Amino acid sequence: MSVGVICCRVLEAEMKTVIRDYPEVSHFEVMDWGLHIEPELLLKTVTAQILALQEKVDAIVLGYGRCQCLDRLPKDFKVPVFRPQADDCIGVLFGQDQYEKALLEEGGTWFFTPGWTELGMDFIFHELQISRLVGKKGLDPMQLAHRMLKDFTRGLFVEVNAGNGEELEKKAREISKTFNLRFEKKPGTLSVLRDTLKQALKMLPPQK
Repeated sequence: MSVGVICCRVLEAEMKTVIRDYPEVSHFEVMDWGLHIEPELLLKTVTAQILALQEKVDAIVLGYGRCQCLDRLPKDFKVPVFRPQADDCIGVLFGQDQYEKALLEEGGTWFFTPGWTELGMDFIFHELQISRLVGKKGLDPMQLAHRMLKDFTRGLFVEVNAGNGEELEKKAREISKTFNLRFEKKPGTLSVLRDTLKQALKMLPPQK
């Protein structure tokens, strides 16, 4: 009787922390980061992974938020599939209510989750889709990033106890300084991921 996990790379450390106390998790698949930039590709990729994994487990947990498209996953998989009820990985690690509250407090907030912070400037450029614009217009990527982030005022680090938090906080501070963002940090949570896993565990057939 087992559960399979399909997880975005940016939630890998947090998901590993959650599942380490649950031997029922028998398969752990980590997907490439940044697929949410192309929602249809993300939907297709995650669907294919579920189809492959459903033959090996009794339930599946996704380490993803809705990410613009995953509410459109097929409903007819052979095993139940559970996903955190959050818009994206920020909502997963911050709690959706806290996420929305933070945006109401200050709309110009750039969020640093641990996974995205670890990727550093690669994440900034990818999220802003700067490589496509630079290729077309021959612009300096840092100059373009500064221009696109000019209306952001706060860099908010989501502090989660999973991995090298001090090093990541330092990196988030440095990036915030680079873009003239006021740095703040607030505690995140693993409860959204943990509660989703517990939902899946309840679906497992009783052991004989």
